[in-house]
Amino acid sequence: MNLKEIEIFKGLPDKALKNISNIIKERKITKDTIIFEEATPADVFCLIAGGKVEVFKRLTGEEIKILAILTEGDYFGEMSLFESKPRMASVKAIEDVTLLEIKKKDFLDLLSDNLNAGMKLLSSIMSTTLNRLSATNSHLALLYDTGKIIASSRNLKQMTMDTFLKVSKHFKKANKGLIAIYNEFTDEFDIHSSIDIEPPIDILLKTDPFVIKIASDKEIIINEEKDFKNNFISGKSIIVSAFYFEEKFLGFVLFASKQCNAFDMNDLILLSSVASLISVSIKNISFISEEEARKRLEETRYKQSF
Repeated sequence: MNLKEIEIFKGLPDKALKNISNIIKERKITKDTIIFEEATPADVFCLIAGGKVEVFKRLTGEEIKILAILTEGDYFGEMSLFESKPRMASVKAIEDVTLLEIKKKDFLDLLSDNLNAGMKLLSSIMSTTLNRLSATNSHLALLYDTGKIIASSRNLKQMTMDTFLKVSKHFKKANKGLIAIYNEFTDEFDIHSSIDIEPPIDILLKTDPFVIKIASDKEIIINEEKDFKNNFISGKSIIVSAFYFEEKFLGFVLFASKQCNAFDMNDLILLSSVASLISVSIKNISFISEEEARKRLEETRYKQSF
């Protein structure tokens, strides 16, 4: 593969690229192969020349937390070039993958033998890593702010409205969106907040085909050249995450964009994390409301007994 086609190598002079190409080894990985396991020794930096990988951490039992989806042009394991710490996460091929690998020893030899080429590669890696950290900080800030809203909320609709407003500011490419919550009394989904949904809607039926799909798939990302349309949303890009608690479908949050490829898998991972926080909060607030209603009923009955 031509190194100039990879983002991290763009702008490097031909002489530096030639020296770097001498230490790169290509490796083919088949789908579903674990490339690295968390806590194993780290001594290789990998660039994805083709395919897609999943970065994840193991939680309890078979449960995992997906941290990122990386595709062609992305890389991982860069810190192994600078430190001797175990890997902080596991990496799995979710498609057949072609990796370009640089061993730590070979990189250090390059720095020793050709300082100029080594420093140019190092500078490019660090620049891209800083951009990635900036995006990560933005994601963490959103989750923190969402947690603050949820922790201070005792009213379900106010919580979902405030959270939706905060999340919508993060998805800057979205021009439409809504948050829908299941109402067990009407057996419908109430629209608690929305952006530019035309014509405006207050409820969605459980029988709506796209609502059924959301309930089934739980997470959806759509990127199409032509507008995707259903009864209540349209756009070239759609991203959705459902609210689930103990296998019960509680609602969903959805954003749409008139741009193609406006959202990626990392956006979906972030939205899913927000949805998990909201799901727990929906049940907690509902429980508190039910307890308060029960106490009021008991107090009324007690007063009526005198």
